[in-house]
Amino acid sequence: MHKLFSTSLICLVVQLSFSQETVIQHFISRYQEIAIEEMHRTGIPASIKLAQAILESDAGQSDLALNSNNHFGLKCGVEWDGPTYYKKDDDRDRKGRLIPSCFRTYDTPEASFIAHSEFLMDPRKAYRYSFLFDLDPLDYKSWAWGLKQAGYATNPRYAVILINLIEKYELYTFDYYEPQRLLASASEAPPPPPKPTYQHSLIQRRQIQSSDWKKEPEKIPSIEGIITNNGLDMVYAREDDTPEQIAERYGRSLKDIILYNEEIQHRDQRLEFTDRVYFDKKKRSYRGSVKYHTVEEGQTMYAIAQLYGIRLEKLYVRNRMYPGTEPAIGEQVKLRGMVKNKNKPKLRHVKNRDLAIEEVLPPVSRIDRHLSSRKQHVVLVGDTLYGIAKKYQLSVDKLKQLNKLDSNLIRPGQLLYID
Repeated sequence: MHKLFSTSLICLVVQLSFSQETVIQHFISRYQEIAIEEMHRTGIPASIKLAQAILESDAGQSDLALNSNNHFGLKCGVEWDGPTYYKKDDDRDRKGRLIPSCFRTYDTPEASFIAHSEFLMDPRKAYRYSFLFDLDPLDYKSWAWGLKQAGYATNPRYAVILINLIEKYELYTFDYYEPQRLLASASEAPPPPPKPTYQHSLIQRRQIQSSDWKKEPEKIPSIEGIITNNGLDMVYAREDDTPEQIAERYGRSLKDIILYNEEIQHRDQRLEFTDRVYFDKKKRSYRGSVKYHTVEEGQTMYAIAQLYGIRLEKLYVRNRMYPGTEPAIGEQVKLRGMVKNKNKPKLRHVKNRDLAIEEVLPPVSRIDRHLSSRKQHVVLVGDTLYGIAKKYQLSVDKLKQLNKLDSNLIRPGQLLYID
């Protein structure tokens, strides 16, 4: 009986998987013509448009696609005056409660494909998306990364998902098609000519199996201009940018940059390419649809805080972690709400705690040696500002004043003056 049930379950899973593949293949066949047409009209790769439509509409099976012909999740915005459809997504009221979002409704799915192009080309959004149209139209990887970096979607794996869809279903082949319109002659009398149809001739097809181009590093384009993330103004740093250069370039306050980005310490600090730099005070939590972040290799809590526009101190508190500790790869970091104690992220293992602390201690210069007579405390893993203040019979405010701290965030290895 048990064996029969297992076999039936496996057959059901295979059947569902096959059914989903059939749906996607049918979706591609139905909309490849409009995707190619829009590619030649606007320069947006057909592969990118099809992959986004598959992902955003669940291959035409999503509630939004079925009820409003909206295949790209386009919201109303202040400029939209057409029919609408409301469903809960990621919009919240002042109390943080999820409320229905306003989405655009189209007469046909093809109309949403055209609207998607107009959305990316909208002059009012040029500061976010205009750089995409300078990319190689055959380089779908850069387009995918560019959409992610421009903030088209909140999913941190958005670019990877698009690339996987494009390669799995060989959507890149459509980037090499040429449309040949079969329009009625201009000399023909009414009735008006029928809706144009298209025949495509394949110019070239990438041979993935015989090429090693996939092994090349992903290209992430340089993104200029102020964009919005979690309701905050931010920019991406250029290679070897400094906070002072960014402040001058965008006419923003250098003091705010140093104050609101916890690991930016001084005006001449060298930043890495595509580092996020915020001009506004980051939020206590993430207000998008993503509730958890899965830690990837090399990611720190600061990197996660920057990715979602959350104050680093608050991110530690939400996950019941001590400041300065780092989550293990694959752990779930909560972006809003408070994680339960039993579910708090596991930490990365440090073999030699004393060595780890010693490595992050800053070297003492000759100029600073005259301060060595002052009593100091070396912050250990697990220390809190409140605990240290209590140990030395100080108030937290006094301890912060002695060390010129703007927040309660401290790190293992940090030296604190206690007198």
